[in-house]
Amino acid sequence: MANITAVLKAASGNSQRGRNVYYMDNVIDLTANSISPNGDTIQAITVPANTLVVAAGLQVVESATQNTGTDATASLGFTGGDVDEFVATFDIDGAADGAYAPQIAITGLTASTSADTIDVLLAGSGASFSAGKIRVYAMFMDISDQGDMSANEVDRDTLA
Repeated sequence: MANITAVLKAASGNSQRGRNVYYMDNVIDLTANSISPNGDTIQAITVPANTLVVAAGLQVVESATQNTGTDATASLGFTGGDVDEFVATFDIDGAADGAYAPQIAITGLTASTSADTIDVLLAGSGASFSAGKIRVYAMFMDISDQGDMSANEVDRDTLA
């Protein structure tokens, strides 16, 4: 099936005070970009290299409706890794508006050593969606090397 990149949102989030955990989300309209419930992968959020994924999940903003069938599910994970790292087979057409998918417990560090994306993998029998929006969210922290943090020594007498 298709790998949809039109809705991809770039990561950002370091502050002036240094590195912090930062939050990203992206609302995906399932009726846009010819998204098929039958196996499409939607790239939702970019994950820069050397980034720790603290948490990630999805929420049904508007319950999904297919043109035929009532079996649309979504999983949330990485393109280059575990496709259901964060959410496994959540029923997006049977869930109420505002429902959160149960998150899979992260059992250790989920760090990306190279740039990747957090993706929604869809499964269902319909050919298209006639309604539905989901929100993908994640919390990240930059864990790249900070470089040399030691103080530079200066001879104060030569500065005078």
